[in-house]
Amino acid sequence: MSDYPRDRMPVIEAQAEEEVRTSDVLARFRDNLPGPRVTLGDLIAALGDRSLGTILLALALPTIAPVPLGVSVICDLPIVLYSLQLMFGRRGAVLPDWLLRRSVDRATAARMLDAMMPRLVRIESLLKPRLHRLAVIDGERWFGLLIFILSMICIVPVPLMGWLPGFALVVISLGLIERDGAAVGTALLLTVAAIVAAVVLISGFSYAAMSL
Repeated sequence: MSDYPRDRMPVIEAQAEEEVRTSDVLARFRDNLPGPRVTLGDLIAALGDRSLGTILLALALPTIAPVPLGVSVICDLPIVLYSLQLMFGRRGAVLPDWLLRRSVDRATAARMLDAMMPRLVRIESLLKPRLHRLAVIDGERWFGLLIFILSMICIVPVPLMGWLPGFALVVISLGLIERDGAAVGTALLLTVAAIVAAVVLISGFSYAAMSL
């Protein structure tokens, strides 16, 4: 019989739960994939309260990846949808049913997770819970406005305009997932830079158009 005080066990268990990272959650999900098809809704259910940051990350990645413009816009539209919901005080990530039902077969889901996991672990090694006040801004209404502005800039069909706000969305997503306020703070600075860059680019294109 262990001599460790029983009244300390709930504290230890709570601390262990807090230390579980997104890669750990996804590893368990990978080992217990539903079948024969895996939906986005299944992933959200597995991720629990991490879902907002994870959805933001999943939908923001195409913005900074070499994909056709239409693909990134389709990914940005759901971000616009629930950023509006957050602005009106509706907490949590709410996606339309048609998107939640999007699925891949079990084998494809396993391959995707296997390819993602090593990269995710490397990224997580740079993150840690800190600056708690910034790490929980997803509960604030102005956070919805922030995401709305970034996603709208991403949608504007101007070359290179979507990269910086897309990168800001990726960084803020990682900060929310790992409750890293330093990453969120960095994303806020990137947001300011993205807004300034958008104003400069739009002004430049407008001036060029009027000159012609």
